[in-house]
Amino acid sequence: MKIAVSSTGTDLSANVDERFGRCRYFLFVETDDMAFEAIDNTNADLTSSAGIQSAGIVADAGAKVVITGNCGPKAMQVFDAANVRVILGQRGVIRDVVEKFKKGELDASIGGNLQQPVGAGSVGASPMSWGSGRGGGRGMGGGRGRGGCGGGMGMGRRCMATDGGTQPVQPRGAGNPANQQRQQLQQQADALKQQLAEIENKIRDLT
Repeated sequence: MKIAVSSTGTDLSANVDERFGRCRYFLFVETDDMAFEAIDNTNADLTSSAGIQSAGIVADAGAKVVITGNCGPKAMQVFDAANVRVILGQRGVIRDVVEKFKKGELDASIGGNLQQPVGAGSVGASPMSWGSGRGGGRGMGGGRGRGGCGGGMGMGRRCMATDGGTQPVQPRGAGNPANQQRQQLQQQADALKQQLAEIENKIRDLT
């Protein structure tokens, strides 16, 4: 089986790079004989969309499994569409991590483990938080203190979006349904623009 590992170096003695989209190398390993090939990640220095572009490289290369530390929800959507399993939260020497995988000690992950802004779900849906939030006081408001809307790895925890983090969005059915829906979508769009800019700044600070 061909697997891909986000890597700090070009061989099996390198460590797992905990950043998927901005790792320096991808190490492709054949689990049958541990043969490997390293390629440069040409997306490592992108200011945006590094995760999506990197996911495309890995999927196009034919990897069936990805092993990394952290991965955002948009890259996870690319992998899901390509039927690529993703194992998150890994660190240490790549050879050791791959051996654990071969022994069946590593489980695939769902939803990514980097935050996505409130309202970034499907357009027209009821306002929800991204279900895979880590909570921990950061919440799903892009670090705006909405920790109560996080909630482990559960999918679909409901959380009302807010306009600038101050006023709750009125639920559908209050007043004219069409007007209320338009207001909700506009509020989500405005909040999303602001939160996306904040998150991109934080991502740049971490890389």
